[in-house]
Amino acid sequence: MRQLSGTRIYTISSLLVHLLLFTGQLPAALADIPRPSKYVSIDYSTIDKYARNTPESEAKSLDRLSQYLTAPARSDLAKARSVYSWITSHVQYDMAAFQGRMYSSETVYANRVLSSRKAVCTGFALLYKELLNRAGIETANIKGYARTNDFESGLPITRVDHEWNAVKLEGDWFLVDLAWAQSTAKTPGTPNDFYFLTEPVAFAANHFPVDSRWQLLDKSTSKAQFDRFPKVYDAYFRLGLDSDFPKEGLLRSGEVLTLSLTSDQPIEFSCATGPYNGTVLTSSAISVRQSGSVYQLSIPINRRGKSTLCLFAKPKGRATERIKSYEGILSFTVMRD
Repeated sequence: MRQLSGTRIYTISSLLVHLLLFTGQLPAALADIPRPSKYVSIDYSTIDKYARNTPESEAKSLDRLSQYLTAPARSDLAKARSVYSWITSHVQYDMAAFQGRMYSSETVYANRVLSSRKAVCTGFALLYKELLNRAGIETANIKGYARTNDFESGLPITRVDHEWNAVKLEGDWFLVDLAWAQSTAKTPGTPNDFYFLTEPVAFAANHFPVDSRWQLLDKSTSKAQFDRFPKVYDAYFRLGLDSDFPKEGLLRSGEVLTLSLTSDQPIEFSCATGPYNGTVLTSSAISVRQSGSVYQLSIPINRRGKSTLCLFAKPKGRATERIKSYEGILSFTVMRD
């Protein structure tokens, strides 16, 4: 059990959550489930459909929209999901939106986002907070550092450049990043739900809050430790690789770089390398040796000096598989003498 500003944060492995979502009943198999997380399968389709089909007449003000989105909900989780679903389907990530502008209050900023339907991270976080607070759900907006680019792997993040949320559900705090859910979506109109109630360990791979208590970790990470991390993509966790991800993103290498990764699932790997902070990566040879759940990757480093290495992975396919679709999992900065 941990505490944040006097609020208890329970880390019980299995928490009874009565999710009377929009229907009032759950199948018997789901009556006793762990607290909501990326590792619990919950069918949000009813909530998502309701939120995404919200009439424009109900989105004229923060009060009216909050009431409409949360009125049918039977749990705090349903309310949090409904607001998340509306924002990620109606607000577009736009780097030009409100860049460098001042605002007199969080409510004023949220109203601007509601009107324009465009936002950067602050707009997403404040709109989520304003809508849920009106529904009685305690929600915080959190400022911090984020590792966004491959060239930042293993190097200090010097500027507070991101904002996200924590939402309190059934007495527990959970992390949400609507901006990344929207901006990293692979299918237009379908958010990347990895960033809805993300497990704290996975979230901490690329997010470092100014107030370290919002890491929600049993053992906090220091800023110096965070600055050494590689860029860790959500696919790393979704593919079942060890949650104890590599902690060193700046690697010194000779002609061949060797890395070890752990996964209980059968995985295939590929990689690409390129100039540091460049725009073009070239597919590179990779040798993989497996011993139980440990994969040893050997990659030739042909470029002297500083370069970028990106690793990709996919579930192991059949030998007859003709088209292989990999996802990025890790990026490193490599220094070859």
